[in-house]
Amino acid sequence: MSRIVWWEIETSDPEEFMRFHSELSGWSFEPAFAGTELGADYWVIHADGSEIGGLQRASTPATSPAAGPRLYVAVDDLESALDRVVAYGGSVKRSRVELGGDDRWFGIYCDPTGVSFGMWTANPLRA
Repeated sequence: MSRIVWWEIETSDPEEFMRFHSELSGWSFEPAFAGTELGADYWVIHADGSEIGGLQRASTPATSPAAGPRLYVAVDDLESALDRVVAYGGSVKRSRVELGGDDRWFGIYCDPTGVSFGMWTANPLRA
């Protein structure tokens, strides 16, 4: 569980984030995952023709995590890895979410200090 595969920003003002980073870094933003169980405003961030991360609207400023990126790490078995998070004192914020495609299953957790991370797997949900 060491390879970073994605990062994302969650903010209550994604429009301002997009304005600022479009001007500063030349990033572009593409709406994504509208018809999925993610159920949130979400944009894929592009730079130099590549997908580099994601941007999501926070549900409310009071419940959004501290400002900063969320890193995603690759895991072979998402459920087992999330079980280990709980065993080590962390908390699962979002169990498996399927966004479609071969590499579109993820979960989100917080470590005991409240730092939010994500886990990404290419494996479909086990029966």
